[in-house]
Amino acid sequence: MNIEILERDEHSLTFLVEGISIEMANAIRRIILSEIPVMAIDEVIILKNDSVLYDEILAHRLGLIPLTTDLETYKLPQECECGGYGCPLCQVSLTCEITNTTNSPLMIYSRDLKSNDPKIVPVSPDIPIIKIDKNDSIIFEAYAVLGTAKEHVKWQAVSNIFYRYLPDVSIDSERCKDCSDKCEGGKMCPERLFRYSEKNAPSLIEDYWRYCTLCEACAKNCPNKAINVNWKENSYIFSIESDGVLPFNVLIKKTFEIFLEKLDEFENKLMNLQIET
Repeated sequence: MNIEILERDEHSLTFLVEGISIEMANAIRRIILSEIPVMAIDEVIILKNDSVLYDEILAHRLGLIPLTTDLETYKLPQECECGGYGCPLCQVSLTCEITNTTNSPLMIYSRDLKSNDPKIVPVSPDIPIIKIDKNDSIIFEAYAVLGTAKEHVKWQAVSNIFYRYLPDVSIDSERCKDCSDKCEGGKMCPERLFRYSEKNAPSLIEDYWRYCTLCEACAKNCPNKAINVNWKENSYIFSIESDGVLPFNVLIKKTFEIFLEKLDEFENKLMNLQIET
């Protein structure tokens, strides 16, 4: 198996994987999407809410604020020694107590949440939560725990993840000689991946496979059928969009830990299975 990182920044990662089956590619996608544990607010105690929003709406908004996650320190509630009751090993407290002393409405942002653990904070300080009027107050205490997106989407570790086949586009230059004008098929490419020479024969840009979406517009509109659009077997381009709850290296490492745990569990169940003959 070969892996090559194509693009990477703070919130997105694109990489090429060669030598795996589509079943394994999909297993990786599903684990990252729904089984990586991350922190999210799960319980809110509202002591005072003078805003126009109901307590339930406020609690829902708090639950959807992405929080940075420390998988080395915290455990899932069901795996904690406290049995999920709530202790420093499985729970983080975030509080907010604000009174509007200005003469205009005041917006409460995620930066106003005070965490008892500096490692577990909102990924962005500028997420709007609620607005309160003059002399109004908002007082609440929220508790964040680890969870997975299989339980609720607020525990989803990434914003989005998808994979696509690695494009393999070829051009028969002999057939291109019969064209009287620049390649009709190449001009239909929405990504503008074709170049043209003086002899009207098209060529692909060097790294066309990074941007080709396999829409086949070029092949369908080529009058001489000189363009062939295909993809390489067992080669996929993954794209991950993250909201910053976990670094990408931690995300990928945890993905394969879960994947190997599932294989071990499956093997053990097969060994313990009694098959009647």
